[in-house]
Amino acid sequence: MNNVRKALTIFLLIAVWGCNKPKQTFEYQNPISNGIDENGLRDCQVIRDGEWWYLTGTSYPHWSRQETDGNLNKGVVLYKSRDLLNWQFVDYVVKRPEIDKWYHRRFWAPEIQKIGGKYYALFNCRNDSLGYIGQHPGYAVADNIEGPYSVVTKEKPLCNGNDLTFFEDDDGKVWAFWNRGRDFGIGFAQIDLETATFLTEPQSAIQPAKVDYEYDDNGEVVKTPGYDGRPIPKVAKYHDWDAIGIEGAYVIKNNKTYYLFYSSWTRGYEIGYATASKITGPWTKHPNNPFYGAMNKATCEKNGFEWDGDPENPFNQVGHNEIFKGPDGRYWLSCHGIGEDGIPKLVIDPLEFDMDGNIFSNGPTYTKQVISY
Repeated sequence: MNNVRKALTIFLLIAVWGCNKPKQTFEYQNPISNGIDENGLRDCQVIRDGEWWYLTGTSYPHWSRQETDGNLNKGVVLYKSRDLLNWQFVDYVVKRPEIDKWYHRRFWAPEIQKIGGKYYALFNCRNDSLGYIGQHPGYAVADNIEGPYSVVTKEKPLCNGNDLTFFEDDDGKVWAFWNRGRDFGIGFAQIDLETATFLTEPQSAIQPAKVDYEYDDNGEVVKTPGYDGRPIPKVAKYHDWDAIGIEGAYVIKNNKTYYLFYSSWTRGYEIGYATASKITGPWTKHPNNPFYGAMNKATCEKNGFEWDGDPENPFNQVGHNEIFKGPDGRYWLSCHGIGEDGIPKLVIDPLEFDMDGNIFSNGPTYTKQVISY
C-alpha cells in the first residue's frame, strides 16, 4: 500500500510540475544585423540545420550599379547562429568563377534547400559578355550545409528567369518555381535535380495584376529605360498592389494546402500568397493580399497609389520572403527590411494560420517582441 501511495504521490508531483513548468521565451527586435555585413543582406533566407540556424541572401554589392572598380558580388554567402540574433560569417559556399562561366555576376536571391539528405544552394546570375543578359538560375549541391558545393548547372543555366526556389512534395517529387517575367509570371515545373532537367513542361502559376500602358500618337507603346537601362513599356496605370511585377517565389505545404509566397514592388515592397490543393494548381491569390510588407510614400505617389502605411514603421520596403520553422515550432517568415539608411537587414516574424488556412501576421514588427512557448 505504501508503495502504491508513494507512486501516486510521485505521479501527482510530476503532473503538477508539468503544469507549472516555466515557459521558454525568445526575444528579438527587427531589424537584425549583428555579425552580418555592414552593407546589408537582401532576400534573407533562414534555415535550421542541427543545432545551428543558417542564413543566406543577396550579399553586397547587391546591384550592378554598386559593382564599382571591379568589386563584384563574391557568391553565395553563408552565416550561422545559435540564437537567430547573433550571426557569424561562414564562407561564400559558391564562389564567383572566372569570366568564362555564365554565373559570373550578381548571385541574386540565393537559397539553401535540404532535399533527400543533400543540400542545394540556389542562385541567379548573369554574364553579359557570354550573352546571359538579365538573370538566369542555377544551383550547386553538397553533402553538408557548409559545403563543399559542386555546381550542377556549370555549363549552362537551368532556364531563363530569376528567383529560383525548390519544393519537395510528400511523394518525393521536386518542383522548381521561378519568375519568368511579366507575361508568364511565376512558373513551375517538376525537376530532376541530378541532371538539372525539367520533367514537365513549365507552366504559369500566377501572374502580375493588370496594367494599362501608355501609347504614342502612332498607337505604339512608349518605351522607357528599366533599372538596368534596357527599354521597357511605360505604364500609365497600375491596377493593384502586385501589378508592376511579381518575384521571390517560395512554397510550403500546411494542412494539405500548398502556399506560394511572392513579393511585389508596386507600392514599396510587400508580400502576398496564393494557395492550391495540388502542387500543379490551379493557384488562387488570396483576396486579402498583401498580408505583410511596407509601403513607400514616394513609390506610392509615383505609381498612383494612396499611402496608408504605419507612420511609426521604420521600414519603407519589406519583402522577398522565405519560410522556416522558428524556435517555438511555428512557421516563421524571414525577409529583408529597408529603412531610411537604404541598407537591407534581416527581418523575422511568426505566422498564424486560422481554421480556414488563411495566413496572418502582426508584422513587420519593429519593437521588442517576446515569444513564449
